[in-house]
Amino acid sequence: MMMACPEDDPQFSLAGPGVFLLDDHEIVRRGLRQLLGAAGLRIAGESGSAGVAVRRIPDLRPALVILDDDVPDGSGAEVCRAIAAVAPDIRCVLMTGDTDEAVLIDSILAGAWGCLSKQDGSSELLRLIRRALAGHTAYSARFRAALVAPSDRRRLRRTDEKLLTLTRQELNVAIHLGKGMTNRQISQEMVLAEKSVKNLTSAVLRKLGVAGRTQAAVFITRVLKSSEVSSGGGYGFSPFPNLSAEVTAALLTCINESRAVPPTIEERERNARRLADALTATRAGWEGIRPLPIRIRDSANGDPGQGKHEIQRVSP
Repeated sequence: MMMACPEDDPQFSLAGPGVFLLDDHEIVRRGLRQLLGAAGLRIAGESGSAGVAVRRIPDLRPALVILDDDVPDGSGAEVCRAIAAVAPDIRCVLMTGDTDEAVLIDSILAGAWGCLSKQDGSSELLRLIRRALAGHTAYSARFRAALVAPSDRRRLRRTDEKLLTLTRQELNVAIHLGKGMTNRQISQEMVLAEKSVKNLTSAVLRKLGVAGRTQAAVFITRVLKSSEVSSGGGYGFSPFPNLSAEVTAALLTCINESRAVPPTIEERERNARRLADALTATRAGWEGIRPLPIRIRDSANGDPGQGKHEIQRVSP
C-alpha cells in the first residue's frame, strides 16, 4: 500500500495561522513537526519542493515559513523572495546546516526574519521560532560567534595576509605584475611615470618578501586565483579590510537581539540596504583585479613545471 505524501495529507494542509515547513528531507520535517507540536504550535503545511511551496504558501497564509536554504529545485532565499512579492505579511526564516556568512547574507537580502541552524538543539530552535512568530528577528547565535571570532576554517580561507600590507596603489601594481606586465605597460595602464611604477614595484617586492618580478607574479596569481575559486567573490576575501569590517558590522546589526521591541519594516529595510551597500562597495573594489590566466613555461625545453621558469600571458 502506497503511503500518502505528507504535504497532501489533510492533517498537514490546514488553512489558517501556523507554520509551513520546506525541506527535502522527510526526517528533518518530521523532527520539526514533533518539536512544534509538543510546543503547541500547529503545522499549516509542508513540502520538499520549492516550486510546490511557492504555489501553496500564499493560499495557506501561515504565520511563519521555515525554509531549507538548499533544496533540489531552488533555494530558501528564492522562495522567500517569491513569497514576499505576493504576500509580504508572511514571515519567513531560512534554515541551514552551515554557519557560512553567505547563507546569512542571502537570508537578510531576501527579506527573511531570521536564519536557523540545524546544528542547534531543540530548545534554541524553539526559542528562535517563537521570536520570529512574535515579530522579532531570529538568527542562530552560531552566526554571531562566527562573525565576532572567525573559525579556523575561515581564517585558513582568507586571502594571504601579505596582500593586506599593500596600499591601494601598490595592490594595483601587484595585480598588473600578476598579469605579467612590464613597468612601461603598467605605467601606461595606470597613467603613472615609469619611475613611480618602479618605486611601487620595489615596495611590492619588499612587502611580499619575494626576490623578483617573476616570483611576485606567481605569488599574486596564486593568491587571487585561489580566492576567486574558493570564495566566489565573498566579502571575507576582500583585500580591503575596511570594507570587510563594514560588511561585518552591517551583519551584526541585522542579527542583533538586544532590542526589546520588534524592529519595524522600515528598520529592517534600512539595515538590509546598509548591508547591500557595503557588499556593493567591496565587490566594486575587486573590479579589474582578476588576473589573466598565466602559464609557467620552461625556458629550456618548453615543458611546464620543469627547470627554469618564466611567466607567459595567455590570451583569453
